[in-house]
Amino acid sequence: MFDRVNLEISLKPFGKIKKSGYPEVCEKLFRQWGALTRGTETVSVMTWFSDGSELLDYAGDMGETFEWCRYIGTANNPEADETDPPYLTPHFKKRPYTSDPAVFTYGDLKDIVSLIKRTGEKFCPGAKIKVGTTFDIGPEFALSGFKYSRHREILGNSGCDGCKFVDSTSLLNADGRRYAAYPDGIPQNTPFAEFLGKQAKIFCRDMGFDFLWLSNGLGFSADPWKKTGKVFDGERFHPEKLGDTSKKVFDFWRLFRKACPDLPLETRGTNNTVGIDYASDGVPLWDIYRGGFGITPPPNSPWAALNGDFGIELAGHMTRICELPGEEFIFRYYLHDPWWANSPWFDRYNSCPHDVYLPMAVSRIDEKGRTRGAKDLYVLSVDNSYGDMPDQYAYEVQPHILRAEKETPDRPAPFVWVYPMKEFTTAESEDLLKEMYFGDKFILDAINSGFPLNCVVSSGNFMKTPKSVYDGCVLISPVQPDEKVREKLGSFALEGRLISYSEDPGKNASLIPGSGKGADVIRCGDGAQKLLDAAKKTGYSFSFRKLDPESRSPVTTVHRYDNGFIFSVMNPNTTTETKISFPFGAPVLDCWEAKIEDSAAVYTFPRCVHKECRVFVKQKSGVVSVTESASVNTYFRRVIMIRGLENADVCLFPETQNADKCRIANGIRKTPDGLPEFIDGFRYEENEYGVCFRGENISGDIRLLMPF
Repeated sequence: MFDRVNLEISLKPFGKIKKSGYPEVCEKLFRQWGALTRGTETVSVMTWFSDGSELLDYAGDMGETFEWCRYIGTANNPEADETDPPYLTPHFKKRPYTSDPAVFTYGDLKDIVSLIKRTGEKFCPGAKIKVGTTFDIGPEFALSGFKYSRHREILGNSGCDGCKFVDSTSLLNADGRRYAAYPDGIPQNTPFAEFLGKQAKIFCRDMGFDFLWLSNGLGFSADPWKKTGKVFDGERFHPEKLGDTSKKVFDFWRLFRKACPDLPLETRGTNNTVGIDYASDGVPLWDIYRGGFGITPPPNSPWAALNGDFGIELAGHMTRICELPGEEFIFRYYLHDPWWANSPWFDRYNSCPHDVYLPMAVSRIDEKGRTRGAKDLYVLSVDNSYGDMPDQYAYEVQPHILRAEKETPDRPAPFVWVYPMKEFTTAESEDLLKEMYFGDKFILDAINSGFPLNCVVSSGNFMKTPKSVYDGCVLISPVQPDEKVREKLGSFALEGRLISYSEDPGKNASLIPGSGKGADVIRCGDGAQKLLDAAKKTGYSFSFRKLDPESRSPVTTVHRYDNGFIFSVMNPNTTTETKISFPFGAPVLDCWEAKIEDSAAVYTFPRCVHKECRVFVKQKSGVVSVTESASVNTYFRRVIMIRGLENADVCLFPETQNADKCRIANGIRKTPDGLPEFIDGFRYEENEYGVCFRGENISGDIRLLMPF
């Protein structure tokens, strides 16, 4: 089970009913998600009551009303005139989400927070119940007089829908209005970070909030959605701007914590990778993580749901979790959008769970050599844009989340990204800025082109862990700035287990894999196909045959669980054929048929796939299938049937429980006393890939029998 489940909710379910109905909303919240919260150590609710301006405006008066998230669309754009068509996009015209939205006071807000906690204690006995609030930098969620009228000086150069985002490094102009932390008004040039911290300390104390979520890159970048910024203008890198820019970003956290030392902080981060954030906007993530600021690391970005860019979701996520400010990291699932009239589970994912299984396949290797998956789950959000909480969505998605959590990666994936997070986010040279920017972009393009990269280790943790941790793995690495890291990687290169990439192909010839030669060095811009071509020389092959050459390739992850291989696929075009081979044969997925071509498996995948694989075959041609069979036996708990073998070399990976006691039996024949007819031609091995049974020149049908 997850260590923590965090359910996100807006104020809309409460804003269209009478107060007497509030308990029913809270009970429905916990009842709907009971499968995930049952037995969980901490259950939290993160509230999107407004856009955070209610925190900024708070003056300590519980009877005062506040603007809340009562619209669909960009709240701070000017109202469209009467001639605008009714179907005008919400990006240009906001609309009330209901005909008669409620008016809320700060006292009402406090009462709702208290009610959520009491209801959580009732439905989740034994769990810690926490409620948090949110602050967003943009114009989307609620009307904000603070950001877009009284204090426009805090707005940066980036934004959306014609409105700018808050720059966390900005200074506030003087303001004589009363605020809870500034009863005599805001002095001139007060750092926004200081103001936010002081207000948050009082506001969260008075309302009963246990933590604050900083949304859409606040504290990291003023340009959270762009790949350009104060250091990279789209044409040139400006390393001379790094010092001042990075210091200002870091100072946000220092100033906030000085003003608000104890309130737990949670972060959304940007839509980019660590390298792109630093090379474009000087975001010193290593220093922020090591600053003792008591923050959670940013989770996976929700933008894959919006634009299909799973490369940036997965690559960005890996770069942020290779090092951590604490012990755990977050998987955040985008179920409903409470602002933009869409519910991704249905209208973006088409009820396919790929955005559960792909990011949940992501893992990191820590300083002790352990493979760690996400143990904290966030659900954005439990209510939709109209304040409804449909049972269907909650009930359909929870089984997939539970399965993904059960199959959390437990050993390194076939490919491991060695990421120099410290070196990248403390760099000062223009050459290294280019290296990280274009190198990260290359990797996210490669993931979008079908390369299965979903496991990461920081260069620092790589140096702390023994080489044996990476048995059976191929390492993917940029040219490492640290010479000691390069030396250690060199031993993998000599074994043909390193693929190195560079913005400059002349820099890393000594790290080319394959007995000192092997796969090509990859130059960013030459196409992500180069990485797939390089992987072939390490024994792994992923290729695609497309009816439409312009169609996107399937996005694939492969992770390890209980000695098996778990394949997760998002296939944008279901006419595309995917051809896969591993060093030990063609992977035949559980409950599937594979067309075999020269020891590679050919599949025409549906939109979403999540399948276990324990069977690999080397065979010239034919169709091999793998199915589950009823055990009907009190000794063997699981039976896997393999059919269609023709003079095949077979490699079987059983579950770890009593693996050495597994048996291989004939497909259907039994002995006269009714026992399975066992085959003696398989040998048990413990090798770099795990434990397995190998057999040569096998024909017909066989069964893998796993005992209790």
